[in-house]
Amino acid sequence: MEAAGSCWQEPRLHDGRWSLPDLAGGDLGVTLERDSAGGGGEGRGDLAVHNAATCRLAELVRMPCMERSGVEESSSAKKAKIVSAAESAASEQVTVTLDSKLLDCSICLGTLAPPVFQCIDGHMTCLGCCEAVEYDCSVCGERADIRCHAVENILGGMTARCSFSEHGCTAIIPFMEKSSHEASCLHAPCYCPIAGCRPYARKPLRDHLTMEHPGLQLSGVIAGDFYPMRIGEEESARVVSLYGTGAAFLLVVDRSVPLGGYTLSMIHLASEPAGHNDFKYKIQVSTRAGIICLSSKTQSVGCLRSPYQAHASMFVEEDIWDREFSPVYIELR
Repeated sequence: MEAAGSCWQEPRLHDGRWSLPDLAGGDLGVTLERDSAGGGGEGRGDLAVHNAATCRLAELVRMPCMERSGVEESSSAKKAKIVSAAESAASEQVTVTLDSKLLDCSICLGTLAPPVFQCIDGHMTCLGCCEAVEYDCSVCGERADIRCHAVENILGGMTARCSFSEHGCTAIIPFMEKSSHEASCLHAPCYCPIAGCRPYARKPLRDHLTMEHPGLQLSGVIAGDFYPMRIGEEESARVVSLYGTGAAFLLVVDRSVPLGGYTLSMIHLASEPAGHNDFKYKIQVSTRAGIICLSSKTQSVGCLRSPYQAHASMFVEEDIWDREFSPVYIELR
């Protein structure tokens, strides 16, 4: 049998001894002797291979195979490295800082969302605005019916941290789902209508007032009756309960230093979104300049997601209202 990849030469007989030539032309020093011992006898010409010769022959036969195996292993390792590098490059992420205005619609100035359209001058527009202006760019007047797939791909691949990360949210969400996530994020802060109170972890305003403002006074009223309440100089709010309904309200008295007076408003402390929310109220104050009155529908609040802004309010100048002797009359129905 020939060893693959080698130039096999026949052994030579010299003085009754067989010798194997080296592949390079020299003698390997491997000898094969005729066996004169044992049951075979000299006449049979059996060869006895010395241990050293056996090992060397095995190396000669095995060497080309080992070389090919090493080449194959080296090639496999290189392929594995190339695949690993490609996968690493494909999964690489880049963090960039981008002016959010660059992703705004040129018409409504809202954040763009697929499908995005543009004119030949690159002014990008959202679908709603494109349909409203019949695909005419409101900036330059050119047609704005070109789909901007590059920006759509960027929007689809972007991620962002939740805006409430400083309040404990660790979520990293797709950019296009940021608004919906934050609308229901459990870490979103809530705001209290009482001046000086800091934002708090999400919970109903009613519970917040109970836990954080236990000193608030409580007054009960009967539906349809005017009820006088004397608001102290340091009192910034009063809880009002409507008998027979279980409904609770908050009379907010916000002092405005620049304007030199007080802003009064009323909110309904909603406990269940599906509950009865269509309450109406009336606030009346007697002042030195006459009677000031406000009638409106109550603003139902479960949790304020932004700083409090009254839907309706009444302003009373400090110079004409003596809070100690002139009560605030409240009517609820």
